[in-house]
Amino acid sequence: MKKILFILMLLPFFSCNDWLDVESEKSVTYLNYFKSEQDLEKVLISMFNNEKGIFAPYHVNAFGWAGLPCDNAGDYEGYRKLDPAEFFNKMGMEGWSGHYSAMYLADMLEENQFRFENISDERAKYWLAQANFVKALMYFDLVQNWGEVPLAPGTESTEAEGKSTVDVILKEAIRCAEVALILPTHDKLMDANGNVITSKQYASLGTVHTLLANIYAWMGGLYGDTEYWKKAEEHASLVIDGKVGFYDLEKTISLLIANTLGANRTSDETIFAIEINETDENRFWRKQFEERYPGLVLVDYPYSEMNPQEIESNYRKPWISVRSVLNLYPDRKDERRDEYWYRLGEVSYWEDSDWDDDGNVIDSVEIISDYAFLNKWRDPIRTVNPSFIDKDGEAQLLAMEGNRVVWRLADLILLRAECRVRLGEASAVNDLNRIRKRAGLDDYDGRTDSESLRREIFLERERELFGEGQRYYDVVRNGYFREELSLVYAALTDNDIRDGALYLPVSRNSFTKNPLMKQNIYWSWRQQ
Repeated sequence: MKKILFILMLLPFFSCNDWLDVESEKSVTYLNYFKSEQDLEKVLISMFNNEKGIFAPYHVNAFGWAGLPCDNAGDYEGYRKLDPAEFFNKMGMEGWSGHYSAMYLADMLEENQFRFENISDERAKYWLAQANFVKALMYFDLVQNWGEVPLAPGTESTEAEGKSTVDVILKEAIRCAEVALILPTHDKLMDANGNVITSKQYASLGTVHTLLANIYAWMGGLYGDTEYWKKAEEHASLVIDGKVGFYDLEKTISLLIANTLGANRTSDETIFAIEINETDENRFWRKQFEERYPGLVLVDYPYSEMNPQEIESNYRKPWISVRSVLNLYPDRKDERRDEYWYRLGEVSYWEDSDWDDDGNVIDSVEIISDYAFLNKWRDPIRTVNPSFIDKDGEAQLLAMEGNRVVWRLADLILLRAECRVRLGEASAVNDLNRIRKRAGLDDYDGRTDSESLRREIFLERERELFGEGQRYYDVVRNGYFREELSLVYAALTDNDIRDGALYLPVSRNSFTKNPLMKQNIYWSWRQQ
């Protein structure tokens, strides 16, 4: 697979015009740039670096924690309880500078296209379409996480920008995505040197339609307008039905884990993924485990800890019980029980139970662990730095091999099922059954009224996509936050929701030198 080398370009005109956080610079010149396609691709690769920081961070973000269906989140339980101390933590408070850095670069390309040299009109439009996809993606992610945010004003603006409404931002996201609809299918993507692109971090026609399906579904959930669900269904169908590129489910859950989520990195099920590879990562001096997916916080035994008893006694660590997993996967035929979880309900350890008069252990009893251990990512990356290898030769666990998959076909099929049930279409159950069949389950035979079927589709998404990062947004889109999140979320009033309780607070840096910036109402009363 083609490796993407993320280059943090040190050219002076790439100093981010982050007018939301700092004073902008004006009147930069590009007289010696944009002389070839390679120059345009370098800008796009810098945008990829922003994508990586947002969609494949080293640590789980606030809503990754809030939506993770575990029994306890350990040190991060505050995110599940809407604890202001956690959300306003100076070290962990989430900001949007990466989003606007990426959009700055997209605007820079568009504003300077008259300077392009030695680039055909077709290829210029191709790179501008790639940039517009990233811009649309950034706007969509901003809306999902912060709600009302500023519009990017362009690279030459020095004016402070206040927030725009969610509707305005989503319309701009759609506009940018529609510019990207000129992109070819993923098998026809070419880089600046004329080589075939195999990385699915580059946008293709299928990627753009998947983004539009997600945007319109989000709007359907926000506004309850049937027209948005229709558009979401139409865009999803183009991808699922193979009209904008070939995609297919892996034949088994085992192949899904190996090819889509794991080290193989080559899968027809992948629609959009952030490249994570040794070319980009310098892990020699790294000690902390990379939590690229929320579910990775539940990966421990037998990778980072060989004694389950030690895990059970570590109250700072997130955990999920066997009982919770069995409740989530109630059907014994569900292959995800065995494939996603390591020896579910069978992991044991020996506990001392009797001693002689001298204090020597003379008997022990086998204890079956109450904990479940996620095994959805199975290819460990360990340190090679001798400083982080203990005296027994145990090397520190740094990461699990694989790209960070943002969208895969199973996700989109279940999203289309949700769209269809919202539209009252009986075919919704066919999409549900397609995912169930791959997991070894029989066809769904439960209630098929709209609310019951929508709930079942939500639960199937929860089972299929466990730990991959979609759950919080699924909960919000469906309006299930009072039932599916913590008791604190259950106690939120309708006014709390209108005031922004389901969004992140605006970070402190965003108020610097921007008098027009305002905190959302819910968090303004809780700011610390």
